[in-house]
Amino acid sequence: MILDRIEKLPLYEHVIPFAGKIAEAFAADTPANAPCEVREKEYALKPDEKRRFEVHFHTIDLMIAKEGAEVIHICPMECVTPAEALAGGADGRKMDGGPCGTAAEVHAGWFCAIFPGEAHMVGGKLHGEDGSISKWVVKVPCTAEFVCNDREP
Repeated sequence: MILDRIEKLPLYEHVIPFAGKIAEAFAADTPANAPCEVREKEYALKPDEKRRFEVHFHTIDLMIAKEGAEVIHICPMECVTPAEALAGGADGRKMDGGPCGTAAEVHAGWFCAIFPGEAHMVGGKLHGEDGSISKWVVKVPCTAEFVCNDREP
C-alpha cells in the first residue's frame, strides 16, 4: 500500500505502471485519457458493519480522492476469510472479516495504491462522522515488467 499526495504520483512510476500518465489525466479531469480503466465513484460513507473486504490478484487499485475523505482498512489477505468471487468475472474476490489492519485516511488530493494480495475495505467513516467521497478508482493491470502477487486463495 502506498498513501501519498496526488502531485507525487509520478514519482512512483517504478512500482505503479502508468503513474505519470494517470496523474496527467487526473489533473485534467479526463478519465478517457488515462491509459487504463477508470471508474468514477461517488458514495456516502458507511458504518463498519455494512463494509466488506475484497482482494485482487492481477491489478492494482489506485484510488484518487477528488472530494471528501474516507477510511480504507488494508491488511494481508491471509488476515480475512475468502468469500465469493467478484461479479462478472472481475479480478479478485470478496473477503469476510471486520475492520482490521491499517486504517488509511484518504483525503481529497491524496491517492492510495492497493497492490495484489492486499485486502481492502473502502468507504469507512472518518472519526465516526457521516460524509461522502468522490474519487477515481483506476484499475492498473500488472504487466510483465512489474512483479505482482498472483496468488489466489
